[in-house]
Amino acid sequence: MNGTPHEALLNLLRGLQADRAGYAGLRGLLEAQFQGALRHDAAALLSLAEQIGAQVGELEQRRVERGELLLRLLGRAQPPSLAALLQRLPAGPGERLAGVWTELEQQIRDCKALNQRNCTLIIEQHGLMQRLLGQEGELYAQP
Repeated sequence: MNGTPHEALLNLLRGLQADRAGYAGLRGLLEAQFQGALRHDAAALLSLAEQIGAQVGELEQRRVERGELLLRLLGRAQPPSLAALLQRLPAGPGERLAGVWTELEQQIRDCKALNQRNCTLIIEQHGLMQRLLGQEGELYAQP
């Protein structure tokens, strides 16, 4: 990556802001997935799975870019982390970046919790269907 450290810092901030929007979108998709699972809407769940996968792919790409920017800003002497960068920044820019990062971390935790909730529901539904199908199979298999 070319450019000044100031440009790298601005790109880092822009990436974090884009991630905030991305996680807000992911949250909406996860909520829709939950509703689709409650309705047993297989077509909606398939479509949402594709959308969630695409959204996560974009977020992952920005995470990789963030790591590259952190390496550029911090060097290779230590593992790249936003916490290490925040310790080096003056109060004004550091506080702004820390605020964006704190909000993003909360969004990430929220999305992880929603994803876990969705997984639990889908696994429970799958288990229930397996039990029902197993019982139904036994009913028809008995003479």
